[in-house]
Amino acid sequence: MRTRRSAALAAAAVSGLLAVSGCVAEGGVGAGPSGSPAGARGPSASPGASSGACPESGVRVSLGDTEAAMGQRALSVFLDNCGSRPFEVGGYPEVAVLDERGEDLEVSVRLGSGAVDGGATRSEFVLRPGQRARSGVLWRNTVTRSDVVATNGASLRVAPGPGAAPQTVAPHDGPLDLGNTGTVEVLPWAPAQAG
Repeated sequence: MRTRRSAALAAAAVSGLLAVSGCVAEGGVGAGPSGSPAGARGPSASPGASSGACPESGVRVSLGDTEAAMGQRALSVFLDNCGSRPFEVGGYPEVAVLDERGEDLEVSVRLGSGAVDGGATRSEFVLRPGQRARSGVLWRNTVTRSDVVATNGASLRVAPGPGAAPQTVAPHDGPLDLGNTGTVEVLPWAPAQAG
């Protein structure tokens, strides 16, 4: 009985992470947890993420809400073309996890997540002015050793692509509570609906 209940909870957690990552079996943009189109939520209010002048690159990075289920976390990463020129998007954003002083934490960044995106392939597309792309950062809040201090990331440094300067954004709903796994997974960029 307990095993069936645990399996059902795990299936619900993965289903929620699929919705957060914007992945569906056909490779299109999925629905968010509330049933609204993925990416329909507005960007976070991180400093420099959703207000002020458009960066020189013409694209702005912002974060959505952190979704959590059974120790797994998923954080949507958005890329909005706020400029006047098309921006070529491809592959994965370059991501680093930073501490509260803005310094890099020793965190392994893995590209892709077979458990969530089914090994979705990278795509290349053009982000036109006013359009949005979506990625995601996934991790587990797992503590397996009492002799290793749990890691909390305060912000992310995200480089959207070649020729675009990295931007630092902080989750508006708390730190990246990595436990002592020391690992995050990054999903590839995919087209999304503008918020």
